[in-house]
Amino acid sequence: MRKPSLREWGAASRVAAVGVLLVGGLWGFLLSLGIISEAAGLWGVVIAVVLAPITIAATPLYAVLAWGEWIPMVLNYGGGVASALLLYLGAALGGE
Repeated sequence: MRKPSLREWGAASRVAAVGVLLVGGLWGFLLSLGIISEAAGLWGVVIAVVLAPITIAATPLYAVLAWGEWIPMVLNYGGGVASALLLYLGAALGGE
């Protein structure tokens, strides 16, 4: 049985980074839509879907400031930071 090379570990790290980004981002976006639904109703959700990047960036801040709810911020921003660190690790291990 052979040991995986550093390049293979780097590829696995990059795959994990994409997974963290997709799962955390989608989960955070859905939580953000729920927050907007409670605050602004159906038309707020429609506008939030059209303006998705603004929704992902601004809604977690609103949730913390207005409700004291940290989970959307942890998912959106923490997932992005964790994904970036995994991508950096993958690039370093892969020799890029």
